[in-house]
Amino acid sequence: MTEVENISERRYHNTSSAYVLPNDAVEQNRLDAQAAAIVEMIGGTTCLAPILSMTRVSKAVDVGCGTGVATVQIAGIFPSAKVYGLDISDIPEAVQKMAPANAAWAVGNVLNVDYNKPGDDVMSREIFAPGKLDYIFGRMLFLGINDWPRYFSTAYHSLKSGGIIEHQDLDWNFYRVGTTDCLSENWEWHRAVVSEAEQSGLSTRAGSNAQVIMEKAGLEIISVQTFEFSFVPSSKTPNSQAMGRYVQAKLVPQYPELLRKMLGAQGIAGEDLERLTKESLRDIASEEGVHQKYTVTIARKP
Repeated sequence: MTEVENISERRYHNTSSAYVLPNDAVEQNRLDAQAAAIVEMIGGTTCLAPILSMTRVSKAVDVGCGTGVATVQIAGIFPSAKVYGLDISDIPEAVQKMAPANAAWAVGNVLNVDYNKPGDDVMSREIFAPGKLDYIFGRMLFLGINDWPRYFSTAYHSLKSGGIIEHQDLDWNFYRVGTTDCLSENWEWHRAVVSEAEQSGLSTRAGSNAQVIMEKAGLEIISVQTFEFSFVPSSKTPNSQAMGRYVQAKLVPQYPELLRKMLGAQGIAGEDLERLTKESLRDIASEEGVHQKYTVTIARKP
């Protein structure tokens, strides 16, 4: 079993990954709710890749699979393929028991794959073996990947010619519903969080910047779509209403802990942390439809 670290009554991953969120039952419940809300937001399906034309998929991987929800769904879409769920912590036992027979599970960090010094672990030997993957799926990796060129380079080398990568991810800025009017530019707490993220090597535009980095890695872009990841439900974005309800019920209660981790790394504590936390909770619920941009980028290896 993967070791975990207990801090402030929450359980955390004990790895070299940049990921800052907990690894416990509360977090797993949040991840499941988030997965369902994302599916509704993007149109009722897990994947936006051209599934109907992907008729010869024999091996796929769900990177950063969390509780394994998407892995199970992808295994159902491609019943003849071996579909790996990869995460930095163990996948819940209940999910492993109910998953279809073509689903497999592995613990590891994709950034540890090194084609110059191949290891004997399952990631190097099997999952990301050069030119063997037909489909790579990754969703909401923005808090865990701190080297995007390396990630997409690994994807390029591990895909077969014609293989597909689907990247679904979030930008950190907040916007007014239906617009590109940025609301978060003047939020002090947000500037502090962004500063800490950038110091940790995380990208605050993991969604919108993916296309450029994927192209530099040698991948050909098939499509790019953007959605509103709502923090407050709005009638103006019907597909994002479930997301807004999820955020208010499941994500907002976790914000103080997220800020404690990220701002605490900058030495912000006590009254300053309490003030910034209150401001964040006010700002992310400040108006109907306030949202972050969620981008789905799909590319092919030539």
